[in-house]
Amino acid sequence: MSTEAGLIVVTGGGTGIGRAVVHAIVETGLNCLVIGRSRETLEETARTCSDHPGQVVVQVADVSEPEDVSAILAAALEMGVPLMGVVNNAAMAGLALFPEWKADQIEAMLKTNVVGPLNLVQAAWPYLVESGGRVINISSLAVLGPFPGNGLYGMTKCALDGLTRAIHADAGESGVKAFSIAPGAVETDMLRTIVDETQLPPAKAMPPAEIARLVMACLAGEQDQHAGDVLYAAIPDFVTNDPDEAMAAMGRFHGS
Repeated sequence: MSTEAGLIVVTGGGTGIGRAVVHAIVETGLNCLVIGRSRETLEETARTCSDHPGQVVVQVADVSEPEDVSAILAAALEMGVPLMGVVNNAAMAGLALFPEWKADQIEAMLKTNVVGPLNLVQAAWPYLVESGGRVINISSLAVLGPFPGNGLYGMTKCALDGLTRAIHADAGESGVKAFSIAPGAVETDMLRTIVDETQLPPAKAMPPAEIARLVMACLAGEQDQHAGDVLYAAIPDFVTNDPDEAMAAMGRFHGS
């Protein structure tokens, strides 16, 4: 895929992995439409990218709302450059022990983590086909080894991985490639809402930029042999599409 002067849509781009991905995109000269629910954090992302060659446009939106997805596509088309990728990073987390999951919590997490990404990719599909674009879904190692209370989040990320596989199976000769990236612990605000530093020291968490580099490799075609796969970025400087290898690496790293 040629990415010259193209546009990448990044959801959840106000903080953490999303912000790191936006930085990595515009550093290369690509343009970015950055999506999130908080204008303040989105504008901070844009400010921190002001010295990069690519353009950043901010759009306040909730990907779980169909009318907001329509507005995202309208904003993307207004930028007047080819839509070459979607990075579905926006997510909702929260701890709840099974079987105490509440209906409203299940619905909200599924809407944000699964239905929103699905709706966005469906809306963007004609433009991704035109560009031979990339879909990158940010998953989680919770799909393999959720800790107690994190199972609902992991379940929704399993569904997101299913979306990646479905896109790959049905993309045919369209040229569109889909990937899931399942990080282990990444030092983000979301991580610290579910575990504190006594439970997981910062030294055991990856910087968001590490995941951003893998996103860029997928966008640039460097991971095309793994299209349709889940790439488990389990620990620092380690990526595999083998779930057993991922869990073994996690055990070694966090057991040391």
